[in-house]
Amino acid sequence: MPRRAFLARSLGGLILLGAGSTLLTACSGGGSSAAGSAGSVAFRLSYTHSVSFAGTYLAITDGFYAAQGIERVELIEGGPTATPTPLDVGVGKALLGVASTPDQVATARLNGGAAVKIVGALYQKNPYAVTSLASAPIRTPQDLVGRTIGVQAVNETVWTAFLEGAGIDPASVTTVPVQFDPSPLTQGEVDGWFSFVTNEPVTLAAAGYDVETLLLADNGYPLVAQVYVADESTLSGERRADLVKCLTAEIEGWIAAITDPERAASITVDSYAPDLGLDLAVQTDIARIQNGLIVAGDTRSSGLMTVTDDLVAQNLATLAASGLDISADDLFDLSVLAEVYDARPDLATALADVAIDG
Repeated sequence: MPRRAFLARSLGGLILLGAGSTLLTACSGGGSSAAGSAGSVAFRLSYTHSVSFAGTYLAITDGFYAAQGIERVELIEGGPTATPTPLDVGVGKALLGVASTPDQVATARLNGGAAVKIVGALYQKNPYAVTSLASAPIRTPQDLVGRTIGVQAVNETVWTAFLEGAGIDPASVTTVPVQFDPSPLTQGEVDGWFSFVTNEPVTLAAAGYDVETLLLADNGYPLVAQVYVADESTLSGERRADLVKCLTAEIEGWIAAITDPERAASITVDSYAPDLGLDLAVQTDIARIQNGLIVAGDTRSSGLMTVTDDLVAQNLATLAASGLDISADDLFDLSVLAEVYDARPDLATALADVAIDG
């Protein structure tokens, strides 16, 4: 899923192992296979390096992986031309990975033959949004009627499913194809811009534009995002214990990132993408906004990445509306996450009283 132009495409000051791959040492030593071995794991990111993965960065930097006995973490970048995360995980290139949305996982299972499942969902709300200028705001689905909306080709399926779910006749909205530069919005060529709420709204606001956002997740499109993915053979094999360790470290890292969004942004800008010219203030805003997507629903009482039965059902219905008919058992396996919280109940309520301003 394409993101924004300012997302990192490489890392400076770290050891490059090859195209799109970075080895980060949590302590010392470690294995050698693509998916790693005892003391080493390969972790597939959903896109290029950015504050979207700050929890993972802090899990490494703060020693949460090392505390689990995982001495090395190989971060494998995604990108617009990369193989989708579920397929990489399915062929053993990574022990664990993050896919942008459940439809990537469902498509990999139904059409790509990948035996992968979702083991947790970081974003309880998906970040899809329609961005508009405050001078001509689009605040509700009904406001879309009679307007012109710029939608990227890769997002047309989501857009169509959203309109259907919101009860909006597609013929009542003019949809035009666009790329990823929101200039058509600022120049008045379109009334709305399909994007992530963590993308163009933030960069446009930083550039001085007053914008409004219509979040799809709050308007009939209840899909989780940034889902953690593992292969069935790992879920049922000897490396299942490593999945428990990884998810434990990830949850601890994300608790740290959510609690301190300024640090989440600074570690991204200063340590993981020092040569990309990222704006610290923009990255901090993105970190705060994504906190509101992460800490939602039952996560304050049940823990990060949990997906309730009701939310699972809503996701399956949303996917079915997009033409992806799949069962809960085929798409989700939340048993590893349950093991994490059984062993560490303190993690489940760590954010119970933390204020979220995203």
